[in-house]
Amino acid sequence: MQRLGKISSMKRFLKAFLVGMVLLLTGNYIYLYNAQDTLIFAYKTLPTSYQYQMSQKFEERSYCVDRGIELNALYFPQVTQSETKGIVICYHGRGTNLSRDWGKLSKFYIQRGYDFIVYDYRGFGKSPGQIDTSNIYSDPIKMYEIITSEYKGKKIIVLGRSMGTNFATYVAATKKPDGLVLDAPFYSMLDMACLTKPYIPRVLIEKILKYPMRTNQFIKKVDCPIIVFHGTVDKTVPYCESVRLFDIIKHKPKTQFVKLEGVDHFSLMQHPDYEPSIDGFLKEL
Repeated sequence: MQRLGKISSMKRFLKAFLVGMVLLLTGNYIYLYNAQDTLIFAYKTLPTSYQYQMSQKFEERSYCVDRGIELNALYFPQVTQSETKGIVICYHGRGTNLSRDWGKLSKFYIQRGYDFIVYDYRGFGKSPGQIDTSNIYSDPIKMYEIITSEYKGKKIIVLGRSMGTNFATYVAATKKPDGLVLDAPFYSMLDMACLTKPYIPRVLIEKILKYPMRTNQFIKKVDCPIIVFHGTVDKTVPYCESVRLFDIIKHKPKTQFVKLEGVDHFSLMQHPDYEPSIDGFLKEL
C-alpha cells in the first residue's frame, strides 16, 4: 500500500509538472507573439525638437517614403576633393538612433572621398510610424532609390550594422550597388530567436515570427563585392552567425571575411584590422 501511495504521488507530481510546463510555454508563446515588434526592433525615439551634435560637418534631412511618413536622416559630405566618389548609405542596428555621434563612423568614408548618409527607420529617433510587414523592406528600397538618384555614375556602397545588415543585404540583392559592407551580421532572425529561446521548439517560433529576416536567403542574390566583419567575443550576435552566413558566399569572387579577435559587438572599428580592410575594399571597387 505504501508503495502504491508513492507511485500515485509521483504520478500526480509528474502531471502537475507537465501541466506547469505547458502553461509556461503557452505563456511564453503568447508573450513573444504580442511583444515581438518591441523585442526585435527595440525602438528608441527622440523628440522632434532634438538638436544633433556630431564630430563631423553634417546636414539634417528628411525623406518622404510614404504618405505622411518622412524619415529623418543625417548627411555627411566628403571633404577631400571637389567631386565626390559616391555615397555610403548606412542601415543602423536596433536599439539606437541618430543621436549617437555618427561623425565617427562617417569620418573614415568622407576622408576617402565618399559622402555618407544614415537614417532612422520608422519609430526610431524623429522618424514617425512603426515598422511592420508592409514597410520593413519597402522603406530601405525607397531610401536607396531616393538617395542614389543624386549619384548617377558614382559609386554606391551599402553599409549594414547588426540588425541593419539584413536590410542592407536585401537592398544589395535587389538594387545592385557597387559594394556591400556588413558589420556583425546574423544568419536570420529565426535563427537568432532559436538561439535566444532554446526552450521553445523551432517549429513554434517559425509559426509566430512575423519578421524571419532571412539574410541567408538574400545574400545568395548579391552580385557585388562583399566584406563581412565580426568580433569573436560578440555576445549580441554570436560570431558563428557570420561564419555560417559567409559560408554561403565564400565561393563567390570579391568576398572577404574579416575575423576581429577579442572584439565585441560595439567595438569593431577599434580593432586594428578594421580600417585597413575597409580601405583595401574601397580601392578594389
